[in-house]
Order: sequence, then C-alpha cells, then structure tokens
Amino acid sequence: MPRPDSVAAYAALRAAATGDPTVAAIVVTGSHGAGVFDSPASDIDLRIVTFGSPAGWGTEHGAPVEAWAMSLDDFRGHALRGSPTAWDRPTFLHVRIALDRTDGEVPALVAAKARLDPDEAREVAAAALDDYLNSLVRSLRNLAAGRALEGRLDAIESIGPLLTTVFAMEARVRPYNKWLSHELAVRPLAGWDPLPILDRLVTDPDPTTQREAFRVVERLARRVGHGDVIDGWAPELAWLRGDATGAT
Repeated sequence: MPRPDSVAAYAALRAAATGDPTVAAIVVTGSHGAGVFDSPASDIDLRIVTFGSPAGWGTEHGAPVEAWAMSLDDFRGHALRGSPTAWDRPTFLHVRIALDRTDGEVPALVAAKARLDPDEAREVAAAALDDYLNSLVRSLRNLAAGRALEGRLDAIESIGPLLTTVFAMEARVRPYNKWLSHELAVRPLAGWDPLPILDRLVTDPDPTTQREAFRVVERLARRVGHGDVIDGWAPELAWLRGDATGAT
C-alpha cells in the first residue's frame, strides 16, 4: 500500500478527473499500477490523458501523486520507437486503466505500447543483436590483452542489448531492470531463462561465461531468422563460441 498522503491525493485527483469530461483516461503506472513492489514509502504514478489541453493536470516530480498529463493525440505517439519518449515504453508493460472515456482506444494503445509489431520486433532484435556482438567482441579482446577493467566494462555494456535482443525476438519490450525478474516470473521467455547467467555476468564476466551466453543467443537468433546478423561477424564466430564447431 502506498503512503497515506499518496492514497489521499490520488483519491482527490481521480474524483476531480471523473467529474471533468475533458479527461479521457487515467492510466495508473509503476508499482501501484502493477500491483507489486508497493510499499508504505511509495508514491503513485499516473498518465492522465485529456481530449484537449492537458494544462493543469500534471504534478511535479516528487509529489505524492506523480501525474504526467498529455493530450490523447500526444498519447497515441507516446513512448513509441523513434519518439523522444521511447525510453518510457517499458512503463506500459504492467499498468491499470482507472478511467477510460475513449471507447477502448486508450487500453488498445497501452496494449500496443507493451508489445512490438512483427516488423518492429525484427528491426529491434537485429540492431540490438549487432550491438551485443560488438560489445562482446570488444570485451573478449580486452580481456585477452590483459585489460581486465576495460573488458569487464564492455561485458557489462553488452547486457543491455543482449536483453533487448532476446525480448525482441519474442516481439516483447525489454522491461526496466527493476521489473526484469517479475516480468520473467509472470511471462517467461519461451527459449531461455537468462537470469542465472546474467547474475554471473554482472558478478564476474569472465570469457567462459560470456561465451556460454553467446552460444545460447546464437541458437535463439538463428532459430528466428537472424543468422545473417550472426554471420556478419565471421570469421570470428568459432572464437566467440570458444571452439571450432558450428552453431547448434
């Protein structure tokens, strides 16, 4: 349960929004929207969508209720790839619609933000996979040359695109790190549970662990048609795998 002042502020705001026909929807985000990680120290996060100008509905960062207000037209493009707010997309993986006057448009938009369409999934996965391989190669080269700190930094940098890749290969949006274990608990990836090897990667990203992760990612990538991205890193593939065998 959030802190009492947040609960009271949210009740007042929701009552005011319900009484104002210019408010199109209230989307409850964060811990309160997802129903997990709520604590007595939690505030309540919202997206307030309006039919016209959103002026007057937003609140400041740190307020008991943090409300981001935007027009319905702006919400249609909010958090989508290529937009300035693309970083906000994982917010919509677990939300609650507290008010909707759009005949289902806002819930449909939320659902679309929480998933990648097939073309987008392919583009995101391919780009992230190449990014992952770039960091992986840099890490292994640095470690082989005795540049331990640099190698570990590159290994850690590879984790973000690795996760983006494996989620996008299932047309899914990568969650924020806070929500990763929860997301995988309620909706596991079909091909792999990455958590055990991720724990090893962030603790001690030695070449053996990194190559083990690569072999899994390569198998998954080839299965869904991204073998061309992998093959673009030839002739280093046997070295990346840690042996001279082909992909399995």
